[in-house]
Amino acid sequence: MIDWVLQAVTEAGAKDVKVIANPHHAEVAAHLDGKAEVVYQRDPKGTAHALLQIPADELEKMQVLVVNGDSPLLTAASILNLVHQHQEAGAPATIASVEDPTRDDGRIIRAADGSLERIVERKDATPELRQTVHEFNVGLYCFDGARLAEALAKVTDDNKAGEFYLTDVFLHMKPVTVVKLSDPGEAMGVKDRIRLAKAIQVLRTRLLEQCMAGGVTIVDPASTFIDADVTVGEDTVIEPFTVLKGHTAIGAECRIGPHVYIEDARIGDRSDCGPFVKVRPGTEIAEDVHIGSFAELVRTKVGRGSRVPHVSYLGDTDLGEDANIGAGTITANFDGTKKNRTQIGDGAFVGVDTMLVAPVKLGKGSRTGAGSVVTKDVPDGATAVGVPARVIRRKQVSADRNSDSRSGTR
Repeated sequence: MIDWVLQAVTEAGAKDVKVIANPHHAEVAAHLDGKAEVVYQRDPKGTAHALLQIPADELEKMQVLVVNGDSPLLTAASILNLVHQHQEAGAPATIASVEDPTRDDGRIIRAADGSLERIVERKDATPELRQTVHEFNVGLYCFDGARLAEALAKVTDDNKAGEFYLTDVFLHMKPVTVVKLSDPGEAMGVKDRIRLAKAIQVLRTRLLEQCMAGGVTIVDPASTFIDADVTVGEDTVIEPFTVLKGHTAIGAECRIGPHVYIEDARIGDRSDCGPFVKVRPGTEIAEDVHIGSFAELVRTKVGRGSRVPHVSYLGDTDLGEDANIGAGTITANFDGTKKNRTQIGDGAFVGVDTMLVAPVKLGKGSRTGAGSVVTKDVPDGATAVGVPARVIRRKQVSADRNSDSRSGTR
């Protein structure tokens, strides 16, 4: 969630980003390492108290942008608009607001001329105010740093919560520019799991629309899930019930799904996966590859033009170009202690229900018979059958894998 906020403020032009964090949230600080400076609020006493953790002499040197850390739906465009209007108005402070009768946060009370008079926090709002005022504070502010430092020193905790409210600085900073956001949804603060689910839905829709605007066909957006760091090439078709997670990269003119799960993998142009395919982290699939139904791949490289038709498991495998994996084939990559790799050469043809017990290598142009259990390396051009598999014939394999001349049998 904090990453979305950091991305928005950075894209809007913020240069010196600080995150005020609770010292008990060590995992947050660890996550922010290298992304922002973490400043600890060791005795949390409200939002103004949080900002007081920044030394006044630092605040005085700059324009200060303040954003709530639980607002992942705020966009860089809205933040930039607020900053521009703050600069144009020349006022000591600018705040963002939304008109939304469904909210119950800090209310904006305007003066007769339309400027900000004060902000009334939810705990301090009277029943009459709750019914009549529906303009709410977003938690997005831009300040003149020197005026902000001066106003922070005047804030008290004289309220029902006994906290130092950041919004009380506006009692000492006049006039205040109010910028109303066009999309009330951007102002959603994620305060519980219900709002978290709603925020995820909004972000998911944005990401899907970005993909579609970039030339990707998403057959059913309602059943499609694509993470923020996923890239999908133009003219690719995403079928229903597809999940693309992590740093996955899908090429152009691919077809993915239905019911496909891909995480931290790369898929080349014109390849297809599905249905019910699972592609796990560390997998790289080249161009013009076919991955059939109910296949699973993990830490596997698949060469150009190869085929893994269906009901197969390839783990820790290097599969060459133009190879074919028969249905039901598995690589037995775990020996009880460590994971071992399987190598399958260019042009290999693996028969149905073959078990490859790693570490093992199938040479270029090699073949296995149906139901074979391969425990030893198979040379280039050789055919191996049986349990355990043994070589029954060999072919000479040229560099371009087009030769089909036998060199003898045994």
